[in-house]
This record gives sequence, C-alpha cells and structure tokens, in this order.
Amino acid sequence: MKISEKGKNIYRRVFYQLLKYPKLVYCNICKWSGRRFLDDNWLKRVSCPNCHSDIRHRLLLYSLTNYSMQTDGFVNKKILHFAPESFFQPIFSNYSNYVTADYAMKDVNINIDISDMNMISDSEFDIIIASDVLEHVYDDTKAIHEIYRILKIGGTAILTVPQKDNLKKTIEDLSALSPLERKNKLGQEDHYRIYGYDFFEKLVLENFDVKVFDAQCVSNRIRDKYVLFPLVLGDHSMVTNYRKIYYATKTK
Repeated sequence: MKISEKGKNIYRRVFYQLLKYPKLVYCNICKWSGRRFLDDNWLKRVSCPNCHSDIRHRLLLYSLTNYSMQTDGFVNKKILHFAPESFFQPIFSNYSNYVTADYAMKDVNINIDISDMNMISDSEFDIIIASDVLEHVYDDTKAIHEIYRILKIGGTAILTVPQKDNLKKTIEDLSALSPLERKNKLGQEDHYRIYGYDFFEKLVLENFDVKVFDAQCVSNRIRDKYVLFPLVLGDHSMVTNYRKIYYATKTK
C-alpha cells in the first residue's frame, strides 16, 4: 500500500517527537538531546537531528571548549574560518575579529583560494579553522604553506581531514577523473585525495608543532554522551571511523 504524503508527514512528526526521549545523547553544538542521533550515508546514529552536525563537528567543538576557549584562548584573537558551517558561526562570531572565508561560498566575509592567499599579509591571524577543506584543494601542500605564512608566531591552525581507516600513505589523484571515478577512488565527487596517517608528517614538514585530539582524549561517558566516536564502525571502504582534530601551531 502506498503511503500518502500527508501520512509521511505525520509519521515524520511522530518519529521526531519520540526521538526526543529518553535523553541519552546530547549535541554540544545546538543543545538538542534525545534517544539517539540519525544515520548518515556511511555511519549509523552520528548525525544530530536538529543541526545535522556529525562526529567531527562535535569533536572539534568539544576540544575547543574544553582545551582552548575555556582558557580564553580565543579572546582578542583574529580568527579565519574556512568553509564555515552555519551552526558554528554564532559560536565563533561572539569573539572579536572573526573572519569567514571560502573559495566559492556566498555569505562569507572574503572569497579566497586557501592555496593562494596573497591578499592576506604574513602573520596576520592567530587562529585558522579549516574542517574537511584540504581534500578539496588541488595543491594542498601550497595551502598548508599559505596557512603557515599568514599565522602569527604562536598561532594555531585547527584542521580536520577525512582519513581512510588503516591507510598509511595518502592516496591522491589530480588527473581528469569523472565525478563517479573520483567518488569511487577518493570518497567524494570533488575530492583530490583521501588522507592517510601521513597527514601528521605533512604538517610537521611545514615546521608546525602538531598535537592531535580524538575520542581517546575523553572519557567513555563523554564520548558516548556527545557521540564523539561511531557506536558501530562503518564498513565503507572510504569511511573515516577514527576522527582526529589537528592543532598545528607555528612556533617560529
């Protein structure tokens, strides 16, 4: 029997109402709480029903609020945020000198190529945030160099990238693949690479001092409450089960 559109809408409303209870998981971004998060394309029960944040977003904010912002690490700092997620902007915009940027997005302060930021002076920013950006960039080595250049001494880039499980060396293809070929080989239609464990070394080669924050840095209670790690490991060949937040600091 075919369900009418009205019937589907009623089902959705009931489903989302029931999803709110009991309060077992909590989104530290939008403050939604409920029985569980929703499935995304590759992982089960990781997507917030309200703001659609996933593991990397909640892990990033948890690392910031517990290890950076709580010690006034963002106060009076000049922040550059690439490809800013809409749910993050109200949080960061409370801090002075918050600048949003992207190559093509509308409603950002500046449109700029992260691998060619000549409009920005050397040592201009204290903090740069780029979550899952570098895999979309043709020349990520140049982008990392540019990030280093525009950071002040003591400034930090906060970065995330998709990293295929148990992949030691990054897989990159800059050739003219079709979108489908690129998705099959690199995980998404607009990816130039899928990173391996060598991303850490890539940052170190640029003279960054690198620290890594992941779900192992928090208690099991916190990890499960905010869902900072998949409850069930995804089995897709390109899935990133083990999300990491890279804090890359310019020391000289």
